[in-house]
Amino acid sequence: MKLPPHKTKIIATVGPASLNRKTLKAMIKAGMSVARINFAHGDSEQHAKTVELIREVSERLNRPVAILGDLPGVKIRVGEIQNDSVTLRRWQTITLTTRDVVGNEAEIPVQFKDFPRMVSKGDVIYLSDGFIALRVEEVRDTDVVCKVLVGGTLFSHKGINVPNARIAIDAVTERDLKFLGFAIEHGIDAVGISFVGSAYDVLKVRRFVEERNGKMFIIAKIERPDAVKNFDQILSAADGIMIARGDLGVEMPIEKLPVLQKKLIKKANMAGKPAITATQMLESMTQEKLPTRAEVTDVANAILDGTDAVMLSEETAVGRYPIDTVRMMAKIAKTTEAYRDSLWSARVVEWKGQMPKKGTIKDTITRSIIEALNSIDIKYILTPTRTGETARLISRFKPKQWILAFATDEKVANSLMFSYGVYPFLVEETSEREILGLIKGLGLVNENDTVLLTKGTPIGKTVGTNTIRIFTV
Repeated sequence: MKLPPHKTKIIATVGPASLNRKTLKAMIKAGMSVARINFAHGDSEQHAKTVELIREVSERLNRPVAILGDLPGVKIRVGEIQNDSVTLRRWQTITLTTRDVVGNEAEIPVQFKDFPRMVSKGDVIYLSDGFIALRVEEVRDTDVVCKVLVGGTLFSHKGINVPNARIAIDAVTERDLKFLGFAIEHGIDAVGISFVGSAYDVLKVRRFVEERNGKMFIIAKIERPDAVKNFDQILSAADGIMIARGDLGVEMPIEKLPVLQKKLIKKANMAGKPAITATQMLESMTQEKLPTRAEVTDVANAILDGTDAVMLSEETAVGRYPIDTVRMMAKIAKTTEAYRDSLWSARVVEWKGQMPKKGTIKDTITRSIIEALNSIDIKYILTPTRTGETARLISRFKPKQWILAFATDEKVANSLMFSYGVYPFLVEETSEREILGLIKGLGLVNENDTVLLTKGTPIGKTVGTNTIRIFTV
């Protein structure tokens, strides 16, 4: 067995361009760690077939692939446009309406009945991830009359953003809860909550899952100013975070986004929770065989920031080159990680000075592991785990060694597909003898290789990982 050549996890959205056995197989081989299903598109019947196909291909390849279901949330979108698109020109007048019409050059339907209540004269409305800007001139019962400030081509069902909107909207809708029920029923591993505003939104989802005896890794998508303001509480409530830069870059000044990305990733790293960087990472590869130099640099910088995973959206869902895009992402990750290793030690020292002096036993053990890695030539970190927490706490330091995690729960194993440098194994038991037998049988270790093993040895009232052993095979 060969481990992947890169440790950064790659999340790829599955859609019409990739929804077939041949393409999915090639994407997994190219480096896809997580398959994302966007519940904003398609129906339950189609999603069920997609889940089944991903599981089938993953099992045949004997490669772990987690499935992430992305809840649509309250994304406000334009409706159907005649011939699927319309070109808006600067200074023209356009009416956004909640009436049931087909869009054209004069009026555009909005799929949100309360939309006129959200805006006032003088507000700026952004369409299509902020590429088109309108100024509100007049508000009527069902219509919002606007002047085009920045024109462009608008396609059907593109998003609408109104920074500082004046209407409170619940982030988790009844529609989301129906999709959540579907996700539990079909054993989906993780769920992304769109437009999170506070920890309450995360807890609402967690409560829904627990009441139905489900088990799911919960990821909070940071794409609103409220989420940035309440980030610490959201991070505490969630299992991981996604920096969804499309909407976030419209809802707040775009020039603040790069620094904010670094700050949020750092906080997630220090908490031992996976951070995902998403949106427009290799967007030009939706149509082109190669990405732009700026996109390559963007992916590399996210990895240097400490992101655990990078995400592809339209590139693999509807793009012309889904396999090439995953392969390119993997190549960037491999090259950047080799460079990043030389920088990371100084960052770890900086973090240790900022972390609370009094941590848990497990937290202290994982910090000690990093000290050991700097002193001894260790090939692998072996981590039997019940919850995945130990592996994630080690992963936050981005060691150059692979963290091989061994779990008896499939959901726990798959949740680790979001964490940098963790390769999970689903096993029947996690004894030292079984773990060593497995990795020897797979050819991962040779005689005289040195490994580090974490253990949970019952001592007093201690529960969980409390011991490390370093030994030669």
